[in-house]
Amino acid sequence: MAKTATVERRSIDFIPPEERHGSPRSLMFVWFAANTSITAVVTGALFVILGNSALWSIPAIIIGNAVGGFFTALHSAQGPKLGVPQMIQSRAQFGYFGAILPLVLALMIYVGFYATGLVLGGQAIGTLFHVPAQIGAMVFALMSTALAIVGYRWIHRFSHVAAVLSAVVFVILLVRIISDGNIRAVAETPAFDGAAFVLGISLSASWQLTFGPYIADYSRYLPESTPKKATIGWTFLGSVLGGSLAMTLGALAAALGGKAFGHDQVGYLAGLGGAIWPLVLLAVILGKLTGNTLSSYGGYMSLATIVTSLAGKDRVGTRARSAYVIVISAVSLGIALAASSNFLVNFTDFLLFLLYFMTPWSAINLVDYYWVRKERYRISELFKRDGEYGRFNKGAFIAYAVGVLIQIPFMNSSLYVGPIADLLGGAEIAWIIGLVVAGGLYYLSSRAVRLQTADTVRAHSASQHTQNPAPAAAALEETL
Repeated sequence: MAKTATVERRSIDFIPPEERHGSPRSLMFVWFAANTSITAVVTGALFVILGNSALWSIPAIIIGNAVGGFFTALHSAQGPKLGVPQMIQSRAQFGYFGAILPLVLALMIYVGFYATGLVLGGQAIGTLFHVPAQIGAMVFALMSTALAIVGYRWIHRFSHVAAVLSAVVFVILLVRIISDGNIRAVAETPAFDGAAFVLGISLSASWQLTFGPYIADYSRYLPESTPKKATIGWTFLGSVLGGSLAMTLGALAAALGGKAFGHDQVGYLAGLGGAIWPLVLLAVILGKLTGNTLSSYGGYMSLATIVTSLAGKDRVGTRARSAYVIVISAVSLGIALAASSNFLVNFTDFLLFLLYFMTPWSAINLVDYYWVRKERYRISELFKRDGEYGRFNKGAFIAYAVGVLIQIPFMNSSLYVGPIADLLGGAEIAWIIGLVVAGGLYYLSSRAVRLQTADTVRAHSASQHTQNPAPAAAALEETL
């Protein structure tokens, strides 16, 4: 097992059994910290800005986080079972070279969230230390880079501190908002806008679903014997609790603060903290630092996987690993420093864009893992150009393309409103259509693989029965 004080040695390669460690409970802290960030608060504010009342924003937030968090948490079980990063698993569905497509999209997610995090994190550092926000963003990028380089174990440890501080501070801020005399007038506005409500659910589901490419990266060091229910359950709990808390805070703050909140989200929250304003800013910094580090860490692995696919390599050295992290940070910082002042509108478009393209990938990945191959993969074949999973999988590409295209009539964004979305009054259900269609088409196109998997399972069961009938019977009874 690697020493705690050393920089992580592994990158996109398989984690051997002797290096596995940790408890699935740690996943709750990782995902709670990642979700209780200022970016999630801003996402919650969008519920009110898009037309929801503060009162109706809360159930939309909870429903969206629970639905999106469920599908996202299912990816978490892949980490202990397979022992490789989340996105490299796409080679089993799309092929060795075909996986470059979802990897590029995932890379866009990482860089996009990293850049938006630097904008808000830079504001927090700037407010706390009385320096320009641009300087704060640079400092923030350096901290994210350092934490991503030291790697997995330290990311988990840091998230424990960030999660506890964020929980305490966000609850205090929520209590202060609720106890404000003016919040009653806001809460007594029960107007219900069905389209805005559905769009709000989609936004919070989008927030959760766009974590899909991240998930298994932070469970892949867990022992393979880790119970699937525990891995999924702790991930779901941390994600949904964290996301719901932060977004509810954002919705209420936007309703109460109006233009003051929209102009300076970080400053407004600090003002709500009163005497504990430095602690509020520290919570914002640590929470956002967790999310940025996850984006930097996942981004370098996606970039490394793309490069090694083209170069025909199966691993990345420690120096190259650090170089990839630095490249991701530099690009994200450049975007952050050039960010538009119309941040909230641009961020809404960004979230919906990611949702349209990543939902079909998530559906294909989960259907393949749970229903097609039934958790049975040959890890060594993931690293071979002409291995079992091939170079390109036409069925996966067709399912993905149809899953994206079929969403167009249902889309609702500032760039395009589909005809069906228009008929529904602007309600956003495109992601549901993409999820069902892409997953269903991939399942139908994978009949040969399903039959082969069934034969493998039967042969394995027969072998176990021949060698030791009692354990085989017990295992069959447990399955049924």
